Amino acid sequence: MATGTISSLGVGSGLELQSMLEQLRAVDEQAITRKKSEVTAIESQLNEFTVVNNKLLTMKSAALDLSLSSTFISRTVSSSSTSVLSATVADGTAVQSTPVTVDRIATKSTWMSGGVASETAKIYVPTTQESTTGVADPAVTNIAPADGNLVITYGGSSTITVPVGPTSTVDTMNELVSAINSDPENVGAGANGRKVTASTYVLSGQTYLRIASDTVGATGESHRVAITTNNTTLAFTPPAKTFALNVGTGTMTLSVAADTTMSQLRDLINNSTSNPGVTASIINDGSATNPYKLVLKANSTGKDKEITMLAQVPDLTMAVPVGGATGETLNAKITIDGVSYQRQTNTISDVLSGITLTLQATGPSTVSVANNNASIQEMIVDLVDAYNAAVQEIARNTGYDEATEDFGILARTTLRDLPYVLQNIMTSSIKADSKGLVTTLFDLGLEFNRDGTISIDEATIAAAISGAPDSVSAFFLGDEAAGITGLADTVNDYLREVTGGSGQIAAEKTAAQTRIDDLQLRIETETERLDRRYDILTKQFVSLDQYMSQMKSMGSYLTGQFSSLSNLLSDSSQ
Repeated sequence: MATGTISSLGVGSGLELQSMLEQLRAVDEQAITRKKSEVTAIESQLNEFTVVNNKLLTMKSAALDLSLSSTFISRTVSSSSTSVLSATVADGTAVQSTPVTVDRIATKSTWMSGGVASETAKIYVPTTQESTTGVADPAVTNIAPADGNLVITYGGSSTITVPVGPTSTVDTMNELVSAINSDPENVGAGANGRKVTASTYVLSGQTYLRIASDTVGATGESHRVAITTNNTTLAFTPPAKTFALNVGTGTMTLSVAADTTMSQLRDLINNSTSNPGVTASIINDGSATNPYKLVLKANSTGKDKEITMLAQVPDLTMAVPVGGATGETLNAKITIDGVSYQRQTNTISDVLSGITLTLQATGPSTVSVANNNASIQEMIVDLVDAYNAAVQEIARNTGYDEATEDFGILARTTLRDLPYVLQNIMTSSIKADSKGLVTTLFDLGLEFNRDGTISIDEATIAAAISGAPDSVSAFFLGDEAAGITGLADTVNDYLREVTGGSGQIAAEKTAAQTRIDDLQLRIETETERLDRRYDILTKQFVSLDQYMSQMKSMGSYLTGQFSSLSNLLSDSSQ
């Protein structure tokens, strides 16, 4: 020990002063040690209060479940063919067995394009070039102030070279139109016997030039029109094409530039801020040639979300796949009792009251709704199990232990009487309905065990729930109108008081903590008092040791003197 200890104490006197000092302190510290042991015991008691409280809360929770009216109107639902449909049910739904035939499941409107060689295939090859600048008077305005050529490439390889400028006398838009159309190189299989046809059109008071394939509805690289040399003041560009569709009442219109690829069109559709609910994807159907196809699919099922194409790009024709659903065939269709119903989705909640059907495939099935007796039975068993766990915990900590020859740490608390109170509540009689077939837990098969716990026969519970469901629910729920409190509320209300912030267990814990605080204060005070006492006593022992050392030295000196004197006297007598 630190206070009152000197390693050399007793050396001078030869006495066991340090051992004596320690033995004295050990005797004086016995009272403090007893208080520390008492603190440890109360701390264990505090922990046990928490354990008991938690077990009571579990019992309270089980009682609360049985105090809810929804517990006794809970339903289960099953489908005789889950591959055809599945179902969910709301509490309180009428018990029933209903045949349901799924005639058709709801599908998503789908369009698919023809095949192309790759995802990067061009879906708009320009077959027209238009001037981006107009002229006020196509017969007068000079568009070729210097000599040169306008070279048109057709089909990627064929060229039409038209001289322009003062020398060729082709310097107006009208003259250029005539020169292109009559050029000897511009001979082909088109509608007018040409490769391309030039024409003018007026827009906002300005006249513009258009050079287009002479073949009606021309598409593809074999009809591509390009301006490769341009010595006029006009600038040319292929016009954008419109891709437009409706999904239900929503419309999306896209501007598609020349040489857009299939994958780019897919991204334009999916990323459009005006997308009304359609997803574009590219599939590979495995064909030996041109296996890539663009697929448009509505995001939702049903006729109300049907896709309608308004405008398509030239090189990618789309159509509803062969055998694909359109119109009402996009809707789900079921038949119940000879009546057919159509719905937009495969989740149908407004045909059978309280039942939601989820359609999976066509075919017959029977939807069965039953009382959820198994759930009620499980809740009753849970309440009994929670009761047993609580009273066993209290009994272990209040009863006499022959091994320790002492009572448990809760024996001197108010919790020792709690099992008797709970037992009285659990065995109380409650008649809340006119039949009174179930008025106590004994009617549900309750039996007492020798250790104070109870057991309950699940076969008896099952028979009561199925045979007298109204009496079972009345026993647990009571009758508010008649002022009768059910067993579940009785248990729940009592345990709410016991486990609440100002309840019995909280009061015990507060009292225990107060005792701990008081004991620790007394331990601290008595320890300080002992430290001061043994500081003084240590100093006194040190002084005693020094004094005894001096006396010992003086005794040794006198002994030596007496010995010398004796020797002198002995010598003189000879």
